[in-house]
Amino acid sequence: MKLSKVSTGIRAASRGTLTTQWALLSTLLATLAMPAVAQEAETTAADTQKAAEVDVEVIQVSGMRATMTRSLTLKKNTEAITDSIAAADFGDLPGLSISDVIENITSVSGHRGKGSASEMSIRGLGPFLGYSTFNDRTITSAGFSRAVNFKKFPSEFSDKVVVYKSQQADLVEGGVAGTINVDSLRPLDYGKDQVSLELQGIYNNHTAHTDGENGLGNQVTASFVKQLNNAVLGNFAITAGYQRTDSSNPEESMLTSSTMYACATRLADGTPTRTVNDCNSTSSNANASVTRANIDNYDRSSVFLTPSSWTFRNQEEEDTRDAFVTALQWQPNDAWNINFDIEYSNNTYFEDRHDFVIASARRNLRNHIIDDELNLLYREGDSRMETQGLYRNEDETYNGWGLNIEHNLTDDLKISTDISYSKSYRNRTDYQSRIISNSYWKYSIDNTAHRLSEVQFLDANWNSPGDAGYNSSTAFDPNNIASWSAARNNNVNPEARYRRLMEERFDRLGAIRFDLEYYLGGDVFSSIHAGVRYSEEELFSDLDTTRAVNPFTGAESSEFATRDATLVNAVVNNCFIDWNNPDWLSSESGSGFADGQFAQLNGRCGFGILSGVNADGSFADIGPFADVRSTGDVDITESITAAYVMAKLQTQLFGLPVSGNIGLRAVQTKIDSNGIRSGYRVSTNNTGSLTLEPTGTIEEFNIKNDTIDFLPSANITFHYSDTFLIRAAAYRAMSRPQLLDMSAGRDIDVNTEDTITNPNDLIRQVSGGNPYQTPLMSNSADLSLEWYPSMDTAYSIAFYVKQFEANFRDVVVAETLTIDGQPIDVQLSTSTYTDDASYLRGVELSAQHNFVNLPAPFDGLGVKLSYNYANSSFENQDGTFGDVFDLDGNLTQAGFVEPANVFGLSEDVFSGSVYWEGKKFSMRVLYKYRSQYFQPNSGAASNRYVEPFNYVDFSAKYKMTKATSISFQALNITDEAQYMTRGASNTPTLVSSSGPKYFLSLKTVF
Repeated sequence: MKLSKVSTGIRAASRGTLTTQWALLSTLLATLAMPAVAQEAETTAADTQKAAEVDVEVIQVSGMRATMTRSLTLKKNTEAITDSIAAADFGDLPGLSISDVIENITSVSGHRGKGSASEMSIRGLGPFLGYSTFNDRTITSAGFSRAVNFKKFPSEFSDKVVVYKSQQADLVEGGVAGTINVDSLRPLDYGKDQVSLELQGIYNNHTAHTDGENGLGNQVTASFVKQLNNAVLGNFAITAGYQRTDSSNPEESMLTSSTMYACATRLADGTPTRTVNDCNSTSSNANASVTRANIDNYDRSSVFLTPSSWTFRNQEEEDTRDAFVTALQWQPNDAWNINFDIEYSNNTYFEDRHDFVIASARRNLRNHIIDDELNLLYREGDSRMETQGLYRNEDETYNGWGLNIEHNLTDDLKISTDISYSKSYRNRTDYQSRIISNSYWKYSIDNTAHRLSEVQFLDANWNSPGDAGYNSSTAFDPNNIASWSAARNNNVNPEARYRRLMEERFDRLGAIRFDLEYYLGGDVFSSIHAGVRYSEEELFSDLDTTRAVNPFTGAESSEFATRDATLVNAVVNNCFIDWNNPDWLSSESGSGFADGQFAQLNGRCGFGILSGVNADGSFADIGPFADVRSTGDVDITESITAAYVMAKLQTQLFGLPVSGNIGLRAVQTKIDSNGIRSGYRVSTNNTGSLTLEPTGTIEEFNIKNDTIDFLPSANITFHYSDTFLIRAAAYRAMSRPQLLDMSAGRDIDVNTEDTITNPNDLIRQVSGGNPYQTPLMSNSADLSLEWYPSMDTAYSIAFYVKQFEANFRDVVVAETLTIDGQPIDVQLSTSTYTDDASYLRGVELSAQHNFVNLPAPFDGLGVKLSYNYANSSFENQDGTFGDVFDLDGNLTQAGFVEPANVFGLSEDVFSGSVYWEGKKFSMRVLYKYRSQYFQPNSGAASNRYVEPFNYVDFSAKYKMTKATSISFQALNITDEAQYMTRGASNTPTLVSSSGPKYFLSLKTVF
């Protein structure tokens, strides 16, 4: 293999003196010693252009081998430490979506929901520490975080994906872990005309579980590339693609409530607690009064954690997505290159959930089995039973466009500008109704042998089915709708409830940047790059609009509840549907829910009857509140101004060619957060005590904050030989807090004591978001050793270390509120980064080889393997049972539950794929493993963990003719369910099974 132009040019630059080399070495060492922070990067086109400039021997390959070879070339000739995957031909990226494609990249793994990957993690770190761009531009998100759901971008319309694991000054900041950039095709660079059409049939195993469903779906994909060169106007090309998917992704699941409680059965001296069986009690020396402050009063071997409820869910679902991507490229002459692209995606889906709930799973517990990790593995208790129906409609839309103009002013100077816009919108509306029994019924929950909780309904004497003397007439029967009648509930009607829930979110971002590149041609620095960028992102989120209307009085509330016999009986007699899923959670071992089925409530039916909008009880939407403002609203504008300067290196040092870059990026981040709180006035009661009285109004206010950060970086590559590279990188990087966490909204806990004379004592505590949060900063260093013995083979080992300048803590912060014209000093309970440092260290191994030298048919074999190990001292304390710190990071109260690590950090991540490719037939198997990681969810105080998982995917392709092929793909062929725990290691919070999915497609290209 010939040298790349970079290496050839460096070897030719041997005129440098020893003095020059020592000066360069001093400069590099000084740069590497600078505090480094990984920035969230928006990838530039400069790095990907290098691959096109590589002067290598051309060996014609195609298919999977060509994809692997192009990916290796891109990795080898990029200055930063990267991994990538690049299509051998337009539409040939190996995956059903960009999410699936990205999981093919070394040390990148996803959080799988509804059977497919999303929220990508780099090197085992969570999506919070990564950054994602499309065509080098920031992408908005309609989710709860900045993490991007890549399913909105069809893989058929993308050209390549590059993962930057080290940072450089010209990348947009934001990713401590790294940056994922997805590039769409540039049609002129593709260089030929093409039209393609693909028809795909989809089979979802879990959809077929439902009676009357066949599990089938479909997808249609069409695209074209057209060259329109003109002698007058220059070279012009356009590409466009459209995809429509109609499928379903139902989940069969068991879940528990997000709020955890600590209880005990014995005091420290061995005496049974006063209410040993009642985990609901909060009185002194009672079972449920275990807290950070008093845990030493209890025998720790008798302490256990428990959620308050268990839910078993069956659901139907349908998902439709339309996606459109187009790109235009125009080169009027050699001095101009103009690119314009548009992206659109719309996803609509509905879920029809049917839940059975053990509503009070902390009451009257007995026969506890408690392990030494605070898990309550077995319990018997009595609880109200609840049936719920919820119908969800969701509409999510993404719009984005970008214009990039490059102009060569001279042979040595190039300027460029990029203007972009991105908007994500989500509207989710839920219609829920439920029935809660009046009586308490006996049950048992067993987690001693299986992760799926095994539930039995006991009779009045605590006997299980099969026990001698078991009397089924005194046990709850979840399949009999009469169980919800007054006759079976001490002649008292059960309680019926309904409510409408809505979540609406807009995320808009506009950005503009100017860059210049000046070619120096020097012995050390080959070129200088500089630029500025400004972006403004606006996020509005209405999270807590829950509404119901009393059908008798018309009064509004967050939920309507009634025991009215007419309404309750109408729901019970008309809104239950038969069980329709005989294979529900069949992938899990153990008996699970008693008899594996329950009578299901139709949520919209109950909603219609209880709301009373229509006289016949049919469903009708009651709509949102006229004024949807609330303290949970998020209204934030984030303005970012950045400037950078970067020098590219191309020289020789101690007889070795050296290339790379050094640079500095300066970033200012401004936060403008609008908040809402309930209105109060300060009054004096008849005893002379000050009081706060609600005015019934809503007050709006504003909090501003800004930070300035400097991000030095250096990426140095030593070309030890034509095939062996030593890369070193040092950089300072940043990851910004989630915008939703910086809400200025405030919930006020009013002090109701009647002896208050100081206004500062009127408020006990205030809770809310933290607009004062600053970006998480890290100093990072990477070393990568890479060997490319052939165009089909590469081996690498990379070591990396990151020092975070903070830890994430729940803290109490001093804040001043102005109420009724008076400033009142309060204590804000919120989350922030403290100044105590933490570290992360890791090693990454990868190998890739195509066995072209083996005799046929084994010469079509290829393999790609990667493994990443990471360890960190970062701590995310459990919000309920973990340590408590002040703003300076000082421990104020010790907890008794171990902290979680970095959001999304898995110690071990492994990926392995084996493929075989012949002239007409090819196939590939992909295996992914990811160890346990912390996955917080909105509104929950206790830490949640995704337990280790293994996924196996398979694909095969047969070329019927040169232009036509048939493909088969299977996801999660081992039917692996997602398993989450909360608080303690074996306390389940979710078991969710989406089953395997199968895809059969016919594609033709002409």
